[in-house]
Order: sequence, then structure tokens, then C-alpha cells
Amino acid sequence: MKTRLSLFFVAMVLATTCACNGNREHNLPDIDPVPFERYSSNLTFNSKLLDMVIKYDILLPEGYDKDTDKSYPVVYAFHGYGDDNTSWNGQYMKGEAKIKSLEAEGLEPMIYVFPMGYTSYWCDRYDGTFPYMTMLAQEFIPMIDKTYRTKADRGHRATIGYSMGGFGAMVFAMKHPELVSMSAPLSMSFRTDEQYMKESQNGWNNQWGKVFGGVGESGPGRLTDYYKEHCPLHQFTSANKDKYSSVHWFLTCGDNEEQLLIANDDLHVLMRDNGYDHEYRVWDGGHSTSYWRGAMEEVLPWFSSIMAGEGDWQKTLKEVKVPENVSFSPNGVFETKAYSDAGHKGGVALYMFHDGLSENLVKEAIAILQDGMALKKLVILPCDTQKKKASEWVDFYKNTYPADSRQAIAIGKAGESVYKCIDLFSALYCENADLGASVTADKNIFYYIGQCDEGSGYGSANALYKSCKENEAEFEYRCRNHLDDARTDLLTGIAYVKSNLHNI
Repeated sequence: MKTRLSLFFVAMVLATTCACNGNREHNLPDIDPVPFERYSSNLTFNSKLLDMVIKYDILLPEGYDKDTDKSYPVVYAFHGYGDDNTSWNGQYMKGEAKIKSLEAEGLEPMIYVFPMGYTSYWCDRYDGTFPYMTMLAQEFIPMIDKTYRTKADRGHRATIGYSMGGFGAMVFAMKHPELVSMSAPLSMSFRTDEQYMKESQNGWNNQWGKVFGGVGESGPGRLTDYYKEHCPLHQFTSANKDKYSSVHWFLTCGDNEEQLLIANDDLHVLMRDNGYDHEYRVWDGGHSTSYWRGAMEEVLPWFSSIMAGEGDWQKTLKEVKVPENVSFSPNGVFETKAYSDAGHKGGVALYMFHDGLSENLVKEAIAILQDGMALKKLVILPCDTQKKKASEWVDFYKNTYPADSRQAIAIGKAGESVYKCIDLFSALYCENADLGASVTADKNIFYYIGQCDEGSGYGSANALYKSCKENEAEFEYRCRNHLDDARTDLLTGIAYVKSNLHNI
């Protein structure tokens, strides 16, 4: 009897407990699902090669959590010297916001990975004590491919970096073309041999020597074999063309950089001389996040187009607006009303030198140059150097169209004729101009150096830029995308000239 009662009470307690638990579970509020976060910061990865934990940030595509069968290309973004894995998305760079804005404009979704690179220049240290690049290639990229839904092949991997990270983006692609097929160094931090040899001892030891060897050395002793193995200016030779041409290259640097544009522009010349296809841009700007954010607007769509197999990329191709109803004199000269009202004198005489362009194209170029100039005392004079030398054109026009000052636009092959009489002008505007073998800037002359990245005058543009820096001449330098349509390409260049006219 006692056993039956005990069993009865146990059963009642269990029933009551189950009923209570059931009521509690039934009455609990619904738990909101954890929202998908596209951006994650300070994730960690344990590197066996480095025997340390590596931090990284990642930005996943919109909808990554929904379409679980879809895989994505990967962009590895490298930070600059003294920065870290969070810097691409810090208060100045704001990379996440820039990427999202480009996606809203149609940029295809990609995964963006931001590793911590320390001050390694993204390379293995010369003495083997810190094999950082080997870690990226053998551990980090395989880990990303295993952890996330990536398109795990070189055709869908790209590197981008600013400053020190630009060096890493380029050299990693040089050393591992089997892993990446696109590289975009932004304001790449590196030097010419001459610049390295003149670097302060502390600057060399702390920033370069500790990575590439030669700590404590000066002069040529700093140019170690290990340094040369990693320096693009020693590597983009004709002998390495087959190896490095398997990568698509996009270099960009601001014209206000203190030193870096010299090395970057020399690299552009070297790559042109040795036949390496590449994109090259020089815009107004210095070593700043605003410049790099602007570069992303062109580089990221370029990545996407290559990953999609689009060989012909002409994102910047668009119709140039040519003003209509421009009045020319019978000889093709344009003069503003202010110049006419002043009795055809005073102001600026702008000589536009070309080498046999059609009359219609010359008039279109002048129409762009005159837009908005009605209140200026300005006369624009067309000069075909196939008919007269530049100096002869000045003699031909100077009495009929006198002015307080003369400025010159040099287009293409006309550049050499113009440069021979450069002392006649207060400003020189180059549009894909070849100025000849020997170029020296005069600090009393303003220079606009305008090129497309496939222009024939790239050598003289490089020489003139460096001479401007050396002689403290005032200048602006621009290198834009080459456009396949010759008319559009020229008029685009003239529009850049127009936006940089000096003292008119």
C-alpha cells in the first residue's frame, strides 16, 4: 500500500512539473534572430608559420546569408605603414561606405578581406625570421577559402593596397601570380635606387633595411640582392615579361606626392618600354585617404569587369560635350568678345599647336577651350606644325593678334617643335605631347603635363615631371585612361587642359 502511494505522489509531481515547464516554454517571448552583419572586425587566425595570432576584418556581400549556394570573388586589401586591419574602414578611409555606395551603382558583390600586416611591407623578412608573405600564401588564403564561400581560383582573386599596402599588393602578385590575377597598388610606397641610397640612416634602418637587409649600410650597400628581388623597378624587365604579364596591373599615384610619384612614374615608363599592359593614372592629390577613396571608384569596377571576363574595359568612355555656335574668323581663329572690344590686343594669346589634325577636330577642340571665356581677353590661334614651325607661327600671328602674354598647347608630335621655342611662352600645356629627348623645366613657366596611359609621349612626360620637381616649377600632372576612339580621346584630353588653364 505504501509503495503504491509513493508511486502515485511521484507521478503527480512529474505531471505538475511537466505542465509548469510546458506553460513556461509556451509563454516565453519569441527570440529575435541574430541580424546578419556584413562587416566583422578583429577576427583571428592562428598562424603556425609565424607562431602568432593574426587579426583580420572582412566585408561580406549583401545577401551572403540568404543565397547559401552562391560563391564570390575575393579582394585582399592591404593597409599602409603603421596602420592595421581596421584602417581600411576607419574614420578617414571609410572603405565599407565607399564599397556599399559603388554596389548601389551596380558594382558586382565581392568579399573584401583586410589582414593585419604590421610593418612587414607584406613580405618575408630577409633573414627568415618573419615569413609573412609565405603565411599569406600558404595559410591565410587557404583559410579564407575554407571558411567563406569564395571562388577559390586566381581568376577571382585580386589585391589592392595603399602606401605600404600598395607595395604589398604589387609584390604579392609578382611573387604569387598562381594565386592572384589582378593587382592595384595605390600610391605605392617604394623608392628608386637613388632615393633609397639618400634615405636617412634611421629611416632606412627602421623602415626598409629591417625587411630587405642592409641595416646600417649606406649608399650602394643598401641595394641588397633581396631588395632587388622585390623591387618592381628591378623586376619588370623584358626577361620577366611572360611571368608578370599573367597579372592585370592598375597603378595610380597623386601628382602632389613628395617622392612616391617619381618611383611610380619611373615604373610606368619601365613597363611601357618593356611592353607590359597596364592601367596607369595620375590625378590631383597627395598621400591621402581622399585620393585612395577616389581611386576605388575606378579600380573596383575594373576588378569586377576582369573577373567577369570582359577584356575591353572602357568605363571612362563618354561623349565629350562640344559647345555649339562658336564663331571663328575665316582663318579659324577664335577671339572672345572682351578681346575684340579691347581692339584685338591685350590679354592672352593661346597657341594651339597640332600635327595635321582635321579642321573640324581643331574647331571642336577650340570650342571646348573657349567655353565660359567670354569675359576674358583671350584669342585662340590654331597652328599646324606640318605647315610651319612653332616659332614661325608666333611670328605669323603676333602682329595681327597681339597680347600681353603667350601660352602654348602642344598636341602629340607638335610638342618637339613647341619645346624648341619654349622661352616664347609663359605656360605650356601638353596633351599626349612628345617634347623630344632632352627636357628641362624652367621655374618661370607653368606646365600642365597631360597624358593617356598609352600615349606616345610618356617618356618626356616623366622627364618633364621630374624636372619640375627638381627645379621647383609650378605644374599639374594628369594621366588618364586611354580611349579607343581617337576623337573622344583627344577631346577628353583637351577638356582636362581646359580645367587647368593658368592665369587666363
